[in-house]
Amino acid sequence: MAVTREGTPPETLELRLTRRPLLLLLFALPLVTSLFGFGMQQTGAPIWPTPPTVAPERGRIVTGDGTVFAEGSVDARRWPQGTLAAQTIGFSGRVQPDGRYGLEGLEYALDAHLQTGADAVVTLDPVLQSASERHLAAAIEEHEAENGSVVMLEVGSGRILAAASHPTFDPNDRSGADRLAMTNQAFLNQYEPGSVMKPFVIASLLQAGRLDATEPIDAPPTLRVGAKTFRDVAVHDPVLDASDVLRYSSNTAMLRLTERFAPHELHAWYRHFGFDASVPMRSAFTRPGSIVDPDAWVPQDQASITIGQAMTTTPLQLAAAYSVFANDGVYVAPRLVEAEEPLDRRRVLDADVSRTVRDMLIHTVEGSGLNASRIPGVRTAGKTGTADIWSSEHGTYPDGWYSLTFAGFFPADAPEVVMVVMLQKPRVNTSSTYVAAPLFRAIGSEVVAHWGVAPEPDPLIAGATDLP
Repeated sequence: MAVTREGTPPETLELRLTRRPLLLLLFALPLVTSLFGFGMQQTGAPIWPTPPTVAPERGRIVTGDGTVFAEGSVDARRWPQGTLAAQTIGFSGRVQPDGRYGLEGLEYALDAHLQTGADAVVTLDPVLQSASERHLAAAIEEHEAENGSVVMLEVGSGRILAAASHPTFDPNDRSGADRLAMTNQAFLNQYEPGSVMKPFVIASLLQAGRLDATEPIDAPPTLRVGAKTFRDVAVHDPVLDASDVLRYSSNTAMLRLTERFAPHELHAWYRHFGFDASVPMRSAFTRPGSIVDPDAWVPQDQASITIGQAMTTTPLQLAAAYSVFANDGVYVAPRLVEAEEPLDRRRVLDADVSRTVRDMLIHTVEGSGLNASRIPGVRTAGKTGTADIWSSEHGTYPDGWYSLTFAGFFPADAPEVVMVVMLQKPRVNTSSTYVAAPLFRAIGSEVVAHWGVAPEPDPLIAGATDLP
């Protein structure tokens, strides 16, 4: 065998020389491919064909009668009802860092359930929801109000039949919607409610044995408490019984009554009705309202809180509390999904106390200027509230800024529906008697028409537990 000068056989050297280009190509190919791919990326062309991705399925949001509020996969989601219940239903979009597709409302709260492809059946009644939104929008336009909301609950079950907010938006096209339009004001707007709080103080005193429904109560035209002077608007006798205290919405009589509670006692009673606490609900986000710690109260604070100022609630929380009077003294937490049970069901008042306050609220409607709230064909029980609105920007209560509320239920003798209506900052009229009460009547009339004949109530509050 011939040997080269370096001692390598010629055929071995020839083989090595033959393989060298191949080895160079193998080492260079990844680099060439990377450079080619980079260049293709810069021009927007795909590097390799990719199989089409299938958008995850998503369950529908529907009502018991089959009305579809939301349907479609995550990248083809649609909301067939448009603006109807938009703030409650919410909307979805691209997957978020936490794995959710839902961005607001039930689409967010029920995301895990909807991602399984299963439907969610909600308690909303599309007819009553539509009526609530239509009349709310008309009232806001008529009175040039800034915003408003409506909450309607079914007595005994806590089912939310309607939850309306205005202004509103279309989840199919959110391009022009601002934060106010997207906010579920019925659940989230914390506001000072005014005189709609007075029945809770009356009921608490009756339950505590510190008030007799027929006893005379001083009701002077004005009364100074601490550093503040409180006045009555309506003209009335200087002495009233409890029914007429509510009928005339006497501030001064209420301030005489609240002296029978120490601050901690009044605060505890308000919490007993569900105020200053989160609304016990699944599947929806709510706000708790607020009451200052009673340790910090001065005399005018207790007076203001008694008449619904210097404390906040939401329309949903207020409606749930009024359901105590309609439910023969039992608090039933609201719910939005049919498959869920109320998270809280407890006795707050004795049945006879509850019925006494119910009779007072009937008297308040039928014996005063609240005829505008009376629903044809049924008796109505309820109370108005006109409250100043605090401005954190101005550090005061600006003139002309009011929240107008009517809270009540019907048919009053055998309640089926509890409803709260509220408008804020109206320009044309600033009286809840002439703004909120007619709105309550307009929506309530459609409820009765929807029933055809007012139904008999279902047995109430089976299994409710008493609290001390």
